[in-house]
Amino acid sequence: MRYAACTTEDISFLRTRIAGLGPTDPRLDSRLFRNAAIITAWNSQKDVINRLGAKRFAEDANQELSTFYSIDRISSRSVDKSRWKRCEQSKLSRISTRLQNRLWNAAPSSNSEHLPGKLTLCLGMPFLLRTNDATELCMTKGQESVVIGWDESVGPDGQRVLDTLFVRLLNLPAERIVQIPDLPPNVVPLVRTTSHITALLEDDTVLAIAREQVTGLLNFAITDYTAQGKSRSENPVDLTNCKDHKGYYVALSRATTAAGTIILQDFDESKITCGVSGHLRQEFRELELLHQQTLIPLWITKLKHRGLLPRVVTGVYRRQLIRSYSRWKGSKPDVEDLYPAMREATFQDFARLDRSFDDYGEWCPSGVGNGRRIRPNEGDKDVEPPSKRNKKAALAVVGPHRFADIPDASEYPIGLIWDSTNYSCGYDAFFTVLYNIWIRAPGEWSAHLRSTSNLMTQLSALLAEVSQELLTFENARDNVRRMMHAVNPQQFPYGVLGTSIDKLVGALFHVNRTHARGQRKCNTCGYIEAGEHRLFAPYMCAIPNSSQLEAYPDGVPISVWLQDDLRRTFVRCPVCAANNTRSRLTMEYVVDSLPPLIVIAIDHASLHYSRSLCFEISNSMSMHRLRGVIYGGGFHFTARYISESGVVWFHDGMTTGRACELEGNLDNLPHDFLRSARGKPAIDLVYAKVK
Repeated sequence: MRYAACTTEDISFLRTRIAGLGPTDPRLDSRLFRNAAIITAWNSQKDVINRLGAKRFAEDANQELSTFYSIDRISSRSVDKSRWKRCEQSKLSRISTRLQNRLWNAAPSSNSEHLPGKLTLCLGMPFLLRTNDATELCMTKGQESVVIGWDESVGPDGQRVLDTLFVRLLNLPAERIVQIPDLPPNVVPLVRTTSHITALLEDDTVLAIAREQVTGLLNFAITDYTAQGKSRSENPVDLTNCKDHKGYYVALSRATTAAGTIILQDFDESKITCGVSGHLRQEFRELELLHQQTLIPLWITKLKHRGLLPRVVTGVYRRQLIRSYSRWKGSKPDVEDLYPAMREATFQDFARLDRSFDDYGEWCPSGVGNGRRIRPNEGDKDVEPPSKRNKKAALAVVGPHRFADIPDASEYPIGLIWDSTNYSCGYDAFFTVLYNIWIRAPGEWSAHLRSTSNLMTQLSALLAEVSQELLTFENARDNVRRMMHAVNPQQFPYGVLGTSIDKLVGALFHVNRTHARGQRKCNTCGYIEAGEHRLFAPYMCAIPNSSQLEAYPDGVPISVWLQDDLRRTFVRCPVCAANNTRSRLTMEYVVDSLPPLIVIAIDHASLHYSRSLCFEISNSMSMHRLRGVIYGGGFHFTARYISESGVVWFHDGMTTGRACELEGNLDNLPHDFLRSARGKPAIDLVYAKVK
């Protein structure tokens, strides 16, 4: 029922618990259900049932009802306009006799605190506490009791008013006895107190009132909201006005036994057979995974005790724990014990948990100051919240990253787990960037990769299998690595020798096709060299020349270097040389098409990383955007993936595993942020074609 996936058998069973007059039908007038509170959806229904229940109870007990009224006066407090924004506040300065009678006769649900204007009582009547008066004495909101006596007095209008109501508490925790001096066990006093309420009048105006009354209600009916958390041996319910399957579930699941359940009238079965939203199914799967991790000793405790549980499986909050587990497990979760309606969860659903965002800012960009929130696996010490004095300063540092940089759930990338036997960091870094570009538009990028090289064709097919749960990301990496090793075992070895990222990218982009053509021309004499040259490979090495360094002392933009590199040649003009003039030919080029991916190796610290590269093709502009940066140093490679919206993620298969750590939005990060990562300089830039 929680999943709104009830079967025909479930509906048939529920209908056997509908009250009726047949010999096998449950009877609402039976002794079992006669004084049990009915769960209903609307407060207005609850008030009517309580009023009728009081009359019926007095008749059954052969007692007279005693009515006790409240003491009301105009409150000096203002009305909460956010709650009553459609109602105008009354300007009355006193309560007339006529208005007082209306306030007394109004249903409890017509005021903000559900505080009754009058209480109609007799001995033994069920009573429900409405406030947390003394938690140590079990006098809490929703506590059930029965009336055993009262003290009364006369109010200012000559009405009977309660001073103290004595009730005996019911259904207390096991072996718990509440003992107040001079009172029987489990009997507690409820005294008249003053509560500030907002009453809705018949003319749709609201009035702020200070009401003196014992805080409680008769307990012949409660709403499904109030019933939450209760266990009831007798559970009569009215499902007619329950909004959806959640209301049905709350009402019916209060019963401890099926025999103790009675449904007052027929119900709408479509509300519990229509299925639930994807968000709710995900919530249930998360709860099930959390149950597996925290409640089953063999699942977590024994693994941890035996040292089989890695340190990365940790988390302060629920989503952190689930995410760390899903990253480590990296395969379809064990769902055999799930209810059949939940077994439709696929590996993609499970992986989506790894990309779910949790509150309280689990991630925060590194290097943003003292306001940074430390991840649980980075240290054992808790982070103290900023003091009031430094609160504004801390928010000024952290704020833009905690709120403006929060990505959409669909942007959360995944990475590769480092192979500690056959070092794989080069493959991990580049393939992590490539896969997260590919997964945003698999069909389009598969076509792009197939047009690049044979290896890219094989890789795109493997990535498709990964996305369809037919292969793990690590297996896809190893398959490509095996093919490359077979072709050139020296450049792509196994073991701890490692692989050069330049050799890897060069092999993946090993094609004879070029994307631009040009002719050499002398700008001094106008000489044009015969023949045409093919230009623009998808993998290039950027080395700025001296003139570029002089023109851009703060850093040569990649886009400037690329334009100059396409034009620059080292060939002297033969005509100018014959005239004893020194000049070089320049390349006049035309871009026919662009590779979907452009990888530029960085070989100079003075280069400035352009966020985009623009080219003119057939009188229109085409753009490539920076989507990844590869870092190398200390015999290890890492990567940063940059989403289409500019969100930066760090990946190191050795430390982050399948996870990618959020670092912030590129717009809010320092201009030189991408130059290095965790002590390693940038060595390759990956640009991807924009749609």
